[in-house]
Amino acid sequence: MANEYRSIVEYFGEHEGYRCGYCGSKDTNYSHGMWAHRMTTTDYQDLIDRGWRRSGKYCYKPKMDVICCPQYAIRLDILNVKLTTSQKKVLKKVHKFLNDNIRPHGKSGMEDENGQRGGMLIEEKPGQESNENVADTMPATISDHYMRVDMDAIRKEDKTNDSMSVPSSTVSVANNEAKVKEPKSQVKGADPNKPPCKKAKLIRMERKQRKLQARGISLDQMEKRASKGNEEKTLEQFFSEIKKDAHNKLEVKIISSSPRSKEFTDTMQQSYELYKKYQQAMHNDPPDKCTQKQWIRFLVDSPIKTELQYDGPSIGYGSFHEQFWLNGCLICVGVLDILPYCISSKYLYYDPDFEFMSLGTYSALREIALTRKLHNEVPDIKYYCMGFYVHSCPKMKYKGQFKPSFLLCPQAYTWHPLEKCVPKLDVNKYSKFNETDADRDGEVDLKNILVLYDHQAMTYGYYSAMTGQADQAEVSEYAKLTGRHCAHRMLLYRSSN
Repeated sequence: MANEYRSIVEYFGEHEGYRCGYCGSKDTNYSHGMWAHRMTTTDYQDLIDRGWRRSGKYCYKPKMDVICCPQYAIRLDILNVKLTTSQKKVLKKVHKFLNDNIRPHGKSGMEDENGQRGGMLIEEKPGQESNENVADTMPATISDHYMRVDMDAIRKEDKTNDSMSVPSSTVSVANNEAKVKEPKSQVKGADPNKPPCKKAKLIRMERKQRKLQARGISLDQMEKRASKGNEEKTLEQFFSEIKKDAHNKLEVKIISSSPRSKEFTDTMQQSYELYKKYQQAMHNDPPDKCTQKQWIRFLVDSPIKTELQYDGPSIGYGSFHEQFWLNGCLICVGVLDILPYCISSKYLYYDPDFEFMSLGTYSALREIALTRKLHNEVPDIKYYCMGFYVHSCPKMKYKGQFKPSFLLCPQAYTWHPLEKCVPKLDVNKYSKFNETDADRDGEVDLKNILVLYDHQAMTYGYYSAMTGQADQAEVSEYAKLTGRHCAHRMLLYRSSN
């Protein structure tokens, strides 16, 4: 049995309650855990589809039925992405800054969403306190080129009224003088000697029409342009608006972090300094909580090794850092796992001096675009996994703004549209979304589970017969949580002591 291509894990059966980073409770957060000495991308993909996440090499699965703030795995269908108005505004704002060096004034309305991504996508930040402690003790709206004109309404108005005069009913008031309102008894309706009032929107349309006609553009041409303007821009079209000679040059690089590539090693200190600055400014972490050792264990070390396959993506599967360089300075880093069916976003940190760029939202849209690009190479890559969705935590609901999103049923392990899950979560914070199907992958024959004992791989049936170990309950729990496919592929470490 070839061990070098199999995942090797240690399962931890006993768990005490620890602090919840969502509600702040001291001991109401519970999870199952295991240490991954090595993990294939296929196994980690299957674990994600059963509600597992990783923090460094430590993998954990919240105990959904007892935890104070249930955490539901959430993923985005990247083939049918529908950008929201706020997301389009972020794209336009950032690209305006890149192209013309125009910085927005004041908050854009996206800062709250932006500020949460770095702290939540890892479960990351809330789970950092808890899971790292465990790990320590265990090995503008759409940019229209032309106004969308209601041509039928304009033609109708043109036939009934050629006048463009608009009666003015506004009276300027100075020096705090009071406005005198005409008694209602004297109001006798519209003045028949004046043209009918028009809505401001229609007036703007007519003004736009006259300008286009003055440029020699016919009504038919206007209709075609209006129709073109109604087409939704794709994410790729938005990113293509960045000029080649942009005032500010943004360069995005994907580099391997496990194993560490030369590019990663060369920029390692810069990346860590950025992380430290982010943690201290955005999360008020003291210096002893954001050391380089902690950063490496948390965001660099990974049990997932790069896999280059002939039918896989050109950059391979594995763990990566997506670096954002602005005019030669590192301003943002996203930590990603590229897996057989998705990109899993693990964490984000950025320079607080560039918070005006809404880097939380912007980098997420970049990662979605990367997932779509990889889909062109590997059609099986269809999803962007955003970690956990916590309906009971208002600050976590922003993940639902990425549409269409799906939540994982905590019992049947099937994916369901977010909008159909929300009504249930409004009633009960812990809910199952699949009322009919059972967890068939949780039915595992213990005898066929693979274990690693005394440096040798064997079935659990052979191991128990040879050693007489009474650990059947723990192994059964492990198999049910990881699922039949993983339990029959991964090697569960058994101590020889």
